[in-house]
Amino acid sequence: MRPRLIRLIRPLAALGAAATLTVALTQSTTSAAFTATTGDGGNRVSSAPTFCTAVGRVDTPGAVDTGLYQSQPGQNFSTNPSIGVISTAGSIARTLIKFDLSGRPAGCTVQSAVLTMRVSNGTPGAIVEVYRAAASWNLATVSYSSDPQFAVPGAPAMSVANGNLITWDVATQVTGLIAGPDYGFEIKFATEGGASYTQLFDSMDATTVANRPKLSITWR
Repeated sequence: MRPRLIRLIRPLAALGAAATLTVALTQSTTSAAFTATTGDGGNRVSSAPTFCTAVGRVDTPGAVDTGLYQSQPGQNFSTNPSIGVISTAGSIARTLIKFDLSGRPAGCTVQSAVLTMRVSNGTPGAIVEVYRAAASWNLATVSYSSDPQFAVPGAPAMSVANGNLITWDVATQVTGLIAGPDYGFEIKFATEGGASYTQLFDSMDATTVANRPKLSITWR
C-alpha cells in the first residue's frame, strides 16, 4: 500500500473508534471512566473520571439546629426541642439548621433536594423561605444578636397549621452549599414585622425522632 494512503487511513481509523465509543455510551449508562486505544499507538481516546458513582442514591444527612429569638436576643436555644420562625414585630424569630453534606458521592451533583419539617405550632397563610446562611455560626453560642443573616435566592413555601409538614424545594440552595462555603440554612418569614404568623418546628432535639427535620437529597 502506498505510504500516503497509509497516512490517511490511520486518522480515519481513530475517528471511527471514537465514534463507536460515542454510540455505545448513548445506549447505556456507566459510572466508570474509559480509555480506548487504536491499533496505532499514536491515537488515544479517553475521558476524565467525573461520572457520578451513585446515580439515584438518596441521602438523608444528620443536622444541628437552633432558634434565634428577637425577644431574647442574647440567649442560645441550641438544645431546645423546638425551633421556629415568627413574623411579629418585636418578637421576630428565625431558625438556623446545618446538615452534614460531607458524604456527597464522588462526581455527583444534586438532582433534587427537599427539606421537610414538622410544624408543632403554626399559623397558615404566609410565605416561609429557606436561604443559605451568609456567615459561619457557632451552635453553642449563636443568638439573635449574632444572626449570620442569609444569602439569596430563597426557597419559598406556604406556612401550615399545627401538626402538618412543611416542605421546601432546596436543590438550588444545597447546590450552593456544596459549591461552598457551607454555612447551612437560615429560615425566616418572607415578610417580618407586619402581620403575626408563627411556624414552630420540632427540632433535632425533639423526643420523637420521626418528627425531626429531614433533608432528602437525590444524586445524579
